[in-house]
Amino acid sequence: MKSLSSGSSRALLTGWSLWSALGGWLVLAMPGLLEAGTAEGISNPCVVAREIAAKGISLFERQHDQGLSAMQGAADMCPSDPNIAFNLGLARYLDGHADKAELVWDSLFIAPSAQEASNREKVLTNLAWVKFELGKDKEALQLASDGLATYPESWALAHTKLFSLYRLGRYLEAYDWLTRSGFSGIRATQWQHQAAEYVVETLWRTFRECLKSQHGKPCGHDGQLPAIRQAINLLIKEYPRETLFIEAKDRLLAAHLDKEAEMPYPIDLPHESWKKTGNVDDRSVQLDDLIKTLPPIAAWEKREDAFAVIVGINHYQHIRARHFADRDAQNMRQLLVERGVFKDDMDHVRLRIDQEANRATLIDDLQWLVRQGRLNPGAMLLFYFSGLGAPKSGAITLDDALLLPVEIRLEEINAKTALSLTEWKGILDALPNQQVAVILDTCFNGTKECAADRGTEGSSGQADQTEVTAQGLGPTPEFFHSHHAWVVAAMQQKATLHGPGRQGGLTYFLLKGMLGEGDGTSGGQPDGWVDLSEAFAFAKKRLPETDLFLSQPSKLRLAKTKGER
Repeated sequence: MKSLSSGSSRALLTGWSLWSALGGWLVLAMPGLLEAGTAEGISNPCVVAREIAAKGISLFERQHDQGLSAMQGAADMCPSDPNIAFNLGLARYLDGHADKAELVWDSLFIAPSAQEASNREKVLTNLAWVKFELGKDKEALQLASDGLATYPESWALAHTKLFSLYRLGRYLEAYDWLTRSGFSGIRATQWQHQAAEYVVETLWRTFRECLKSQHGKPCGHDGQLPAIRQAINLLIKEYPRETLFIEAKDRLLAAHLDKEAEMPYPIDLPHESWKKTGNVDDRSVQLDDLIKTLPPIAAWEKREDAFAVIVGINHYQHIRARHFADRDAQNMRQLLVERGVFKDDMDHVRLRIDQEANRATLIDDLQWLVRQGRLNPGAMLLFYFSGLGAPKSGAITLDDALLLPVEIRLEEINAKTALSLTEWKGILDALPNQQVAVILDTCFNGTKECAADRGTEGSSGQADQTEVTAQGLGPTPEFFHSHHAWVVAAMQQKATLHGPGRQGGLTYFLLKGMLGEGDGTSGGQPDGWVDLSEAFAFAKKRLPETDLFLSQPSKLRLAKTKGER
């Protein structure tokens, strides 16, 4: 049975695993009642209803419709039994009908019998979360707040309250409540840090709008800057231990005095970016935890002569972020080291995330990779990049493509400040190594998912978007033709993001393929390994509307699928 809540928050309490065992969260019936027989059932239909409900529960996973029908019949026969009603609501939720679950739990919550039921906390918790999923944020917030007054240690109710406040855009209220709630530990600390980040981002948004309204002139003539200063001063006075507020004050002042001062990258705010209905915290399709828990393959299975440079830039210093690129790179490295061809030795894999991925460091890493190839002509070399790309500045037709390091500025994008793929391809082509692969989860055209909106944020916040999008055409497939394998997320189209998995689309489905689903995808027989062509074929099938590109078929083995021998 699938989980009803995600992560560690447990926003919806289920007790589903206890349906087949009496006790625990859900008390369905006492054993004596199930053995009472038909005679008592004639005078007390609830006895029979409980037996029917128990059988419906056992049927639900194997014969879904029959189980649900039995549970509905039991509820109709004995509408006064809170346990039968609770389980019916849970079944409706699992059936994909949160609205029907809400109706059942709503009636149960206000029913007098529910006031005395041992599972009242579960009814309240589930009802609050379902209302949140249905987009009824104010109702969910009210239920969760009322529930916390009675059950102050309920993490599930706290989760619902926090997320309701987030989707309502009430970030300071969320932060203030967390500081006074009494919750402690890693999860509470993470929530409080997140709420503080959202509060700070609202201030930066006001400041950025102020910059735009001043058209490059110092911000503050219209009264916006004094209001921002007053707000941050009040925050520091009220919450003197919050380092994010103190840091924000210093950085806002620096940005006001110096238009070249570094500004933080913008982050999405839940009230704008979260979907309005559904479980916005559903992480069941994310690969992080799955990859982390995989056992490594046997050491003798791994190659001693495999080397990689893996880069993920999510937080650029002066241009808008490439969402999820840090997760892309970290997961790629984790899978290749745990289940792939790389020896479990950090000397063989160089991982560069965000601020580490400056141009000087990346050039040094690439020189190291080339040196390994020259010293080991039979070695496997892999370069992976998730971040922003751009066409060569000023080109009418593309004669180069650039990978952007973390410190790049809009006005400085050129082959000397970025990484030129023309130069990089020429160096690789000169190597004797046959097993070389380059995977680029980026694109090089005028869509915002590449680098077209890089001028909307940054130190000055001013850019002519017409100039940016007219800098050049996207690369043609011929540009990447080589005797080595090049994989690119997009040619003329945008590089997609896979929102549910919170990763770049190319990377997410390459990883899924490498976890085993790609074995044999390209037409061969499954052999327990996924090579580059198989992983690419799997990704291509999952992203049929995109223009993923692979320069040539490659049997380069990436990941093993059958575990240890």
